[in-house]
Amino acid sequence: MFRRTLTAAVCLLAAAALARGQEGSLRFEKMVPFQRDQVIPLGARVGPVRVANVRFGLGSAGGVKGAILSRVHGGDSDVTSIVRASFDTENPKAEEWNVTYTLELLDTNGKLIDRATRTGSFEGEASTFELEHSTLSYVVPLIARVRVRLEASLD
Repeated sequence: MFRRTLTAAVCLLAAAALARGQEGSLRFEKMVPFQRDQVIPLGARVGPVRVANVRFGLGSAGGVKGAILSRVHGGDSDVTSIVRASFDTENPKAEEWNVTYTLELLDTNGKLIDRATRTGSFEGEASTFELEHSTLSYVVPLIARVRVRLEASLD
């Protein structure tokens, strides 16, 4: 009797894990090269949310954001650059899911240069999620790789 109950419990746990696995893990991590203006495949799935790829770009801080950054960094607008990451994201489910995107900018030795985090909310839609992060201009040429971390939660 005990063995049957134990076997049934194990089968239920395995079925629940399988169902969750079909939905996708709630976390994803991948190391990618820092290649600007190139589409880099991720093939990520966090919960029901799919993140197909990422594209990195650079820019300068302009407008109000640029004015604030130039004041913070001593009035020199050439001190900072904006690292942009565009993620092709899709949530086919009707429930609202939050995805936290974290980028760790690494040098050739794998040492952390800078980190950026932003959260987006998706409900039955496909869109491009933009993450912009201000960093010091002199470190941009040192960026060799990016560790992309994604984490999903049901809102």
